[in-house]
Amino acid sequence: MSGKFITLEGIEGSGKSTSLETIQSFLESRDIQYITTKEPGGGPIGKELRSMLLNKESKISSEVELLLMMADRRNHLDNIVLPSLEKGTWVISDRYLDSTYAYQGGGRGIDISKIDNLVNLLNIPLPHLTLLFDLSPVIALERAKNRSELDRFEQEPLVFHGRIRDEYLRLSELHQERIKIVDSSLNFDEVESQVKETLSNFLDEE
Repeated sequence: MSGKFITLEGIEGSGKSTSLETIQSFLESRDIQYITTKEPGGGPIGKELRSMLLNKESKISSEVELLLMMADRRNHLDNIVLPSLEKGTWVISDRYLDSTYAYQGGGRGIDISKIDNLVNLLNIPLPHLTLLFDLSPVIALERAKNRSELDRFEQEPLVFHGRIRDEYLRLSELHQERIKIVDSSLNFDEVESQVKETLSNFLDEE
């Protein structure tokens, strides 16, 4: 079986990271070789870019933010994602391309066509499966606040996160075959069950 690329998406505090262990356990139970990674920050130049993008003191425009995200992504693909997939290893990434449409497109208000142009220019591939952890921004931000100090994105106003969620839901309508919604307002066991069911269905279709 060739490597598959699975991405986890959602607004801040939506439970992506919490479900990562569930996904890892599931893949291990099926004897599937995998790696986990994240964006921003997954590639060789990622640590510096991630620090710049998440630092509350960073003074960068929406356009510069978009370009930094896309540079980080291409570097991540070239050095981590694509080589792993070519070896038959599955890649699980906490955030990927849909985050750019949601955060820089929906949240920052950058025209979606500009993001499309960059995707085409940089030849950014789509993942095979995306789990979208959907949750009310009010609840999600409360979770984020309780988890740790808020970063540059997390400290944005509630309306910003509402626009992000709206864009994620728009994307899920456009890409129903790829993007599967997980209702992360439910308790852990119910979320875990949804994640396992989604992965099982994905494997059955392969």
